[in-house]
Amino acid sequence: MYKTEPNYDLEQLVRQNLHIHTIHSPCASREMVVRDIVETAVKDNIRVIAFTDHFNSSDFNILDISLDLKKQVEECGADLKVLYAAELSAYGVGKFLDDLAVNEALDYRLYSYNHYHLDYWEHPEDKSPRGYVRHALQVLESLFATSRADCIAHPFIGRFIRTLEDRTSVTREMTDNELGDILEKGKRSQVAWELNVPALFGDPEFSKRYWRIGKEVGVVFHLGTDAHALEAVGTSQHLERLKQLLQ
Repeated sequence: MYKTEPNYDLEQLVRQNLHIHTIHSPCASREMVVRDIVETAVKDNIRVIAFTDHFNSSDFNILDISLDLKKQVEECGADLKVLYAAELSAYGVGKFLDDLAVNEALDYRLYSYNHYHLDYWEHPEDKSPRGYVRHALQVLESLFATSRADCIAHPFIGRFIRTLEDRTSVTREMTDNELGDILEKGKRSQVAWELNVPALFGDPEFSKRYWRIGKEVGVVFHLGTDAHALEAVGTSQHLERLKQLLQ
């Protein structure tokens, strides 16, 4: 499984993109084919990428897809590291869509726990921002009790909770103590936290807290653009804005 050491140098972090969807994700553009993704990453001086197609059905044959992606990458002959991964689903407290055989065969396990817009996702009884904070913490703790995850995708955002008028109300509801505590629990479980570029820019006040407290705790951050289109594969285009936001 893919593990790294803590690194808070943004110029180094943008040399990775560990959240890229291919044409095997229904929400991705049809231009998201292996050769074009790899060529775009190489031109942008990215050194490691991860193909993280959505695992939203137990019938989705991610392992066969990974073998096909690997064959296509080898045909490209590109000089970069490629992880054959998935965006997996922790869809409730102790509820995981992938079985262990699939989980253990992947290079990199990126878990979403807040895809509340999907019809099978568990919601809290209390559907206030505070209720969603409590539920998120419970789901994450149940995930950390396993060895399933390498990284948490777009953590803490409320963008997928369609019943909330203000999607940033969830992150505002989370206290610094709660944030530091759950980041520490992730660290103890050797789980990294994603710097999800769209999420960072979509909730700048929380992003500053997340970055500051994460560094204080000493967590591992992985950077990903959640790319669904080719124009989102490159990371260097975001470097100066990330520096302005986080430093």
